[in-house]
Amino acid sequence: MSNMGRRLSSSSDHRFQSVDLNGWLLDRDEPAGENEKTWFRDPQAPDHRWMYKPNRQNRSEHEDRSELVASILARQMGIPAADVRLARLPGSRGCLSRNVVCDEDNALEHASLYLSEFVTNFDPRDKDSKGHSEEWIRTILRQLEPPIGARSEGLSAEDWFAGYLIFDALIGNTDRHSENWAIEITPKGAMHLAPSYDHATSLGVTTRGQRLERLLSSEDQIRQFATKAMAHRFEGQSKTSLVEFASHFLKGCSMEAQDHWGNTVSRFHMELANRSIEQSKMSAGATRLAAMIVSINKERLVSCLGC
Repeated sequence: MSNMGRRLSSSSDHRFQSVDLNGWLLDRDEPAGENEKTWFRDPQAPDHRWMYKPNRQNRSEHEDRSELVASILARQMGIPAADVRLARLPGSRGCLSRNVVCDEDNALEHASLYLSEFVTNFDPRDKDSKGHSEEWIRTILRQLEPPIGARSEGLSAEDWFAGYLIFDALIGNTDRHSENWAIEITPKGAMHLAPSYDHATSLGVTTRGQRLERLLSSEDQIRQFATKAMAHRFEGQSKTSLVEFASHFLKGCSMEAQDHWGNTVSRFHMELANRSIEQSKMSAGATRLAAMIVSINKERLVSCLGC
């Protein structure tokens, strides 16, 4: 692999190349989360850390590629999100996710830490997501600055989080629990909503085998599947669809946010999205399902948002 490829050039020519981590610098293991994760540094560009997330074969052989595609689609929507690359180690395949902090001197703290200050006996693993509610989420967001470097002026942290939820609804990400969004803190104490990260279980990627074949037998089956993506990671929302929850949350935000995200959804370029999904080289069935999920969810969002 060329030096340019190893240094993870942002050029689209290299987005879908797999990075060989032999020779990279091992930084440390990641204690948070349910799954094995390890931090690395590129010896040719050691200022930033990258988290290696191996595929979980009991879940899907395409988690790495779904996370890469989600990262690309986030940027297409203007959502601040982790930069992702495919990667491999001997006997292991997965993806690299760049540390989302703008500067390695900044700290990253999960929202669960702040929720524990408001919610008695808060447990981020609670099966009913108690405490991870719209009320407490808004309470925290209203104390934060927007993501560092966010391009759309006039949007608050709360407005940006609404965009994250709209994006979740688009890609079918049902895993926005309290450790899957975070606060970035500068050395001077400024607190910002961190970019979005950890979208591996999106795009129907865990659906495979005979179940995938049955889904692909008709568009109606896929549409029914897409509508079953629920906001169960939020308290009291286990029977609320991601599209409905995102739309409801957005209505509680500024008019600027409602206009911005409504326009973003209506102008979302499906041809460009489909090209990225196809380039990921998932199986033919997984590729078709992912493309259909995004297309169907865009239609649902346009209808729900009235844009």
